[in-house]
Amino acid sequence: MSINNGAAQKGLFRSKGFFIGYTLLVIIISSLITTACFHYFVLNQDPQESLFSISSSEIENSPIKDDKSIIEIFSYGCHYCAINEDNVAQLERRMPEGTRFVRLHISSDKTTGLGRFAPMFATLSVMGIESQHRASAYKAVLEDNIDFSDNSKLEAWLIANGIDVAKYQQVSQSAQVKELIAYMTAVTAHYNVDATPTFIVGKKWIALQDREFPAFSDHLLSLLEHDKALEK
Repeated sequence: MSINNGAAQKGLFRSKGFFIGYTLLVIIISSLITTACFHYFVLNQDPQESLFSISSSEIENSPIKDDKSIIEIFSYGCHYCAINEDNVAQLERRMPEGTRFVRLHISSDKTTGLGRFAPMFATLSVMGIESQHRASAYKAVLEDNIDFSDNSKLEAWLIANGIDVAKYQQVSQSAQVKELIAYMTAVTAHYNVDATPTFIVGKKWIALQDREFPAFSDHLLSLLEHDKALEK
């Protein structure tokens, strides 16, 4: 009987080892595919299709008030945004004095698509804790497939991240959050943003990533400081 138990245990260990190895292999392959898609589809765009400018009247009517800014329109459901998080943080540190780097979540009146996480971003932002929980939010959406529209799952994530559930729910209904969501929706609509990440520079330029960082940061900063695009 002990021999049979030993064989069974060995078989179980082999099964567990195979499962763990298979899981790691899937994660590695998924990461490689995501990176490959990013390089192929994002970095190989036609330059004429990756940079746009809006008209003077559109600039004048823009909901953005600060023309000395670079705004990243992103989403917690965007793989490319998550991949670029460190690069964007370095860009933020390079911003010249008197300018601002701003992150806004893509937003619309729809409850589906990349904009469905905008209320969560707005609430965490008004609470002053969005940046410290951004990585966890990316992971929850992109890796763990957590449906934040399910209040029980949202509350479980809040608790796991040490966020006071009652305070979160209270802030989510505040005027500040509603104003931020309305602002993000207005910016998204005015600049016809339908993909992330999208960068709005100086209220005028709409830039999609067409080269590697830090060259893309140089490109955005040139648009901001000199109103001039850099060649690839």
